[in-house]
Amino acid sequence: MAELDVQNPLSGETNCGVLLHQLQKIWDDVGESDEERDKMLLQLEQECLDVYKRKVDQASKSRAHLIQALADAKLELSTLCASLGEKTFVGVPDTTSGTIKEQLAAIAPALEQLWRQKEERIKEFLNVQTQIQKIYGEIAGGNQQSGSPKVDESDLSLKKLDEFNDQLQELQKERSDRLHKVLEYVSTVHDLCGVLGIDFYSTVTEVHPSLNDATGVQSKSISNDTLARLAKTVLALEEDKKQRLKKLQELATHLIDLWNLMDTSKEERSCFDHVTCNISASVGEVTVPGALALDLIE
Repeated sequence: MAELDVQNPLSGETNCGVLLHQLQKIWDDVGESDEERDKMLLQLEQECLDVYKRKVDQASKSRAHLIQALADAKLELSTLCASLGEKTFVGVPDTTSGTIKEQLAAIAPALEQLWRQKEERIKEFLNVQTQIQKIYGEIAGGNQQSGSPKVDESDLSLKKLDEFNDQLQELQKERSDRLHKVLEYVSTVHDLCGVLGIDFYSTVTEVHPSLNDATGVQSKSISNDTLARLAKTVLALEEDKKQRLKKLQELATHLIDLWNLMDTSKEERSCFDHVTCNISASVGEVTVPGALALDLIE
């Protein structure tokens, strides 16, 4: 074997046999003793063993890291499937055969696909939860935004998403109903203010600035407070209308009595037809703008 190794320098190669032959030649030239030669050969053997041992340790650690990486990848795959509500996933390969690196390479595409699916699902959840939070804010009447909602990434299933969508639809219907109620109140306030000769814009703006006609329909406040204040305003205006009509009817009755005593002509009486026409009217029948204005009563 040593003779074969000696021939390698002729082909431009260097190996342990060639180097050992060169070392022996040097020892021969130097006159190194057999004891010293054995000592150095033993040292060389030990150094070679140390190198092999280090390489084995490194390879063992590398294998352990790959095994852990494969276990983590399988766990991640299982967690993603559970999070997305996927009992089975078509893209998941058979990870029980092949080398460790082959198994890792096989599972990587499935993980990438599931991560993309998870990101898209999070966007869907965030979108619907943001809309839900916005409507809750409109109902509560708070001006401060509480920031983006937190998405529970442990349950991103389509079933959970459907639950949020159902909740959103219910809230959208409630918002629509509230908006319809607000517009009804505003219309009632407008009519009452017209009959009473009161400035409509200042009245509704006092309830909430968004109720002014200058703002869009969708921008109007639908909060609990706004609805309560509108209802209170309508009640107050209706009571005011009732009291004014009562006062006007009393004055009209006295006026007619005086006309009768004074035998006032129809021509003179006709100047107050817009007042006397409501002498026997009910509150709901008085709808003409300005019919119960304070200056008219005065």
